[in-house]
Amino acid sequence: MNIQMNAASSTMSELQKKIDIISNNVANVNTTGYKKQQANFADALLHTVTKQAGTGEAGRSTPPGLRIGGGAILSHGITRHTQGQFQETGRELDFAIQSPDGYFRVADGENTYYTRDGSFQTEPIPGSARLALVTASGDAVLGAGNAPITIAAGYQDIVIGANGVLTINYPNQASETIQLSTAQINRTALLEKAGDNRYRLPGTEAEQLTNGTLQLVDFPIAQGSLETSNVELTDEMTELIATQRLLQSQGRAISFADDMMGLVNSMKS
Repeated sequence: MNIQMNAASSTMSELQKKIDIISNNVANVNTTGYKKQQANFADALLHTVTKQAGTGEAGRSTPPGLRIGGGAILSHGITRHTQGQFQETGRELDFAIQSPDGYFRVADGENTYYTRDGSFQTEPIPGSARLALVTASGDAVLGAGNAPITIAAGYQDIVIGANGVLTINYPNQASETIQLSTAQINRTALLEKAGDNRYRLPGTEAEQLTNGTLQLVDFPIAQGSLETSNVELTDEMTELIATQRLLQSQGRAISFADDMMGLVNSMKS
């Protein structure tokens, strides 16, 4: 009975992790460009009990012995990078990439990240007459040649054209054009969460460009729109209810095992 109780208790612990993942998805249902996570489980094998020699069974094709499971474990979590719906905002610094595998390239200094959150803003550069184009968390938005995008203060408006070319119009001077840098991730399974709705790739960007995981591609971009989260609230609530029922079943398994142990002890006495 201890085996049953151990298997059930370990499974309950792993199911709680799935509930945490579902809760995180629900909490980010309104987060721009958020990608949902999905939990995958695997069997946990505890140990094998070998039968006595010379007691082979006729017709048996599997090795002799009894494998005792240790419940289920959360093997890994998968991020679903399907594209969310577009929501019009009318704000000129809101951008949405019109491709499911495209990402904005941003940087916090030496590190380059990738994000689907195109809600940008400008902030003054100390000691300069220019403004930096940054994300909501303060990361610099990158342009061609890995240079952070800057705009002269006092601009009139910003218009994005074909393939992500920004045209900045000024009231008393010539317009300025800047290429917005975007990347195509060919192996999204390699993307790692880096916080603040950002992702990163293992190793250096140069290595990922060389092996084909990453390509610098100019995507068409919708201005005045944002990509919403790809979380479906109804699906998450259905999954939450199913997981809670699994938790209840494992709790009953522990209760049954406890009752049987009590019965055995009473018979011995």
